[in-house]
Amino acid sequence: MMEVSMAFDGITIANLVSDFKSTLLDGRLSKIAQPEPDELLLTVKNGSGTLRLCISASASLPLIYLTGENKPSPATAPNFCMLLRKHLQNGRIVEISQPGLERIVRFTVEHLDELGDLRRKQLIVEIMGKHSNIIFCDENDRIIDSIKHISGLVSSVREVLPGKSYFIPHTQDKLDPLTVSRSEFLDRVFSRPMECFKALYTSFTGLSPAISHEICHRAGGAADLVTAACSPDDREALWEAFSSMMADVRAGRFSPCIAFEGGAPAEYAAVSLTSWPADSLKHFERISPLLEEYYTQKSQISRIRQRSADLRRIVSTAL
Repeated sequence: MMEVSMAFDGITIANLVSDFKSTLLDGRLSKIAQPEPDELLLTVKNGSGTLRLCISASASLPLIYLTGENKPSPATAPNFCMLLRKHLQNGRIVEISQPGLERIVRFTVEHLDELGDLRRKQLIVEIMGKHSNIIFCDENDRIIDSIKHISGLVSSVREVLPGKSYFIPHTQDKLDPLTVSRSEFLDRVFSRPMECFKALYTSFTGLSPAISHEICHRAGGAADLVTAACSPDDREALWEAFSSMMADVRAGRFSPCIAFEGGAPAEYAAVSLTSWPADSLKHFERISPLLEEYYTQKSQISRIRQRSADLRRIVSTAL
């Protein structure tokens, strides 16, 4: 199974939400399919055409992006898919949001209920590694159902079951990077005796190690420099690089790119990776085509490596 880093971070989600607002908002859900046990494929029709939204809550490869690919569905739709069709088929997407820089996308869908009254439901996508989920809630954030049921026996932090209230689990004492002040930033980051890049991603929600390295690079310092070794000028430069990037995120200014190494995709981000050589970068206008290309290539490489490993085992056994 392919390893996935936290490159799918809060800034990537922010870029996706920005794109979704320009492409999916006011569109209607014309088709809802569940091709895999933990995956949805939503077909959205808007004034300019038809779009497909792939949402995967796979523990090993959680994803959400627009795709041109259509996947076959099982002959009998799973119960979760049938429930969504009952409530959301032909519904209109009226709001798309992300809380802070969390790896969460919330779709608000307006539809007519069985009595003909206008209602709103929430489809909440959590891209959180092995804890990823797709949760369907009513207008009061009461869980109607989810693609994965999480009981108290599985998680002591939050149950995800029909009838329970939905809330975002705050299991780590992290700050929102979009609202943190200069004094809060300096106090939090430089009170941690560790490398600067690690102090960043352990202090703020939604920051990956790759983004933290990029911030340190833009600050002109080494990412491996420990916080205690930073001079007052180093500290100010780190704050300026951090606040400049967060200003771009708040304003919806993104520059998605893939960094290649040895002809293979090595890293990606929703911002330009200036820490990589310029000729190793491939830039994209939108984040969804980037994600589709990146993970398709990584999957192909993973399959090739797996076949090579299987062949080596066969040869070794034969010898």
